[in-house]
Amino acid sequence: KVSIFSAEGLDLRNEVLGDGYIAPDMEFGQPVAVLFSAHGHAHTYLPSGTYFAVASRGIEYEIDVSDPFTIRQNNHQQLQLQVLKTIDTDGWISADFHVHSQPSHDSGVSFHSRVISMVSEGEEYFTPTDHDFISDVDPVIEELGLEYWINAAPGTEVTTIEIGHYLGFPVAVDRLKDSGGAIDWTGSTPQELIDGIRDLKPVNS
Repeated sequence: KVSIFSAEGLDLRNEVLGDGYIAPDMEFGQPVAVLFSAHGHAHTYLPSGTYFAVASRGIEYEIDVSDPFTIRQNNHQQLQLQVLKTIDTDGWISADFHVHSQPSHDSGVSFHSRVISMVSEGEEYFTPTDHDFISDVDPVIEELGLEYWINAAPGTEVTTIEIGHYLGFPVAVDRLKDSGGAIDWTGSTPQELIDGIRDLKPVNS
């Protein structure tokens, strides 16, 4: 993950022009851009100005901060940054069990971008739990060649209107059914939803 900041402390993003929200960094302030890279290479376009970049990969790795660099019209800068793992987490897994992607009504993140963002933040296992949809990102992980770095299990979030939300994983994906075979929660009780999620468990689990 590479976060780029204005060396002058300027906030150059403009939501009126379509720039999305990026949460500020506690140490460096408001990023101008954040790049997630599957294999350590990324590029972006910046308006004229002076910047610095911060490379990171979750809490197990040290960050690397570039020297300030200046972008002018029609020029470019190439940076080389390195993150080193300095925290021994042998026997532990960094995991996230509540993750949304493109099938969810509150997420516009593609499966490819979600997998890459997880790897870039140092996650080693996650369950895509989209609203009323069973998501399986294993084919995406394989396509990106990231099997060494991350693993996942299909999951779902049963999202009722009146009786709460229910997460389940691992669950079986039925690619011949709508929404991957997710539960229709209409008129169900909480116990019926829990039992329904349990019935979705993979055959070999």
